[in-house]
Amino acid sequence: MLRQKFITTVLVALLVFICSPDLAQAFGMAKVTVKVVDETDKPVEAAEVRLCFFGGCLTKDVVQGDTDKEGIFSISGSSSDGVIGGSVRKEGYYYSTFGNSFTRRTLGMWQPWNKEIKVLLRPMINPVPMYVRSKKITIPIANKELGFDLIKFDWVAPYGLGTVADFIFKVETRFESYGDCAATLTTTFSNKYDGIQSFKLDMGGDFGDGSRFRTPRHAPETGYQDKLVTRYDALSPETSVYKTTDTYYFFRVRSEMDENGKLKRAMYGKIRGDLVARPLKDAVARLKLFFWLNPDYTRNMEFDIERNLFSPLPTGEDSIGIP
Repeated sequence: MLRQKFITTVLVALLVFICSPDLAQAFGMAKVTVKVVDETDKPVEAAEVRLCFFGGCLTKDVVQGDTDKEGIFSISGSSSDGVIGGSVRKEGYYYSTFGNSFTRRTLGMWQPWNKEIKVLLRPMINPVPMYVRSKKITIPIANKELGFDLIKFDWVAPYGLGTVADFIFKVETRFESYGDCAATLTTTFSNKYDGIQSFKLDMGGDFGDGSRFRTPRHAPETGYQDKLVTRYDALSPETSVYKTTDTYYFFRVRSEMDENGKLKRAMYGKIRGDLVARPLKDAVARLKLFFWLNPDYTRNMEFDIERNLFSPLPTGEDSIGIP
């Protein structure tokens, strides 16, 4: 009898706990410790951390504070769905974002309790002016090599006003419908030592968590290929596969040689996104170009977003806020 009475009392207490709005909110408590470090893994002191415990998070629910000498900021709060997100900022650094989704809880606390979230804060070292553009261009003719001038952002004559063939594109297409089409794009270059190489970057999942400035600071000295062949096929299973990484390219153009035939200097840049052409119904194909070109003949890839050399951009184009 006493055992049954005890069980009944516990069940009633649990019902009261669950049905109480205040206690229900407390039932989803989470605690995290944000540890902010630089590229050498040293702690960053006095970085501002802003964090929100989601599940109906409003502006008023955002909590913030500064990291201590160990680069640490700890906070607890309630989250009905176990999702948290935030950002870290400090003058002289590129801001970073972070997030975490808890999947289990014990006694009303999301586990693991006091989870450490490590956030990389990259310092601004040498941002420089660059030619930066993100735009789709229409390829005017198939089965023919066409030069494209990155600085003038136009096809080389007679298809445009460009004068230097930084990239040379040639596209072959097949089009039945937008669900049944394919294209092969061959990219080559004008000069010895010009070239391109691809690399992958983790883009931080659905919310793009991570540093605002993601790529290496400098383009590599070697490893450039003088030809790149990419293919698009609407019927390929890979076309609709969700990707957790993004394709980037480093490229080298306008290479100059010294009297011994060695590389003297060149312009370096980077491209974000797959360099592929997609066939069109009423035209040949379209190519998305999202590139940064540094004209100072160094390999520096750190862009000063306040000094886009294409500014002012044409009406309808957004400014590029990515270094």
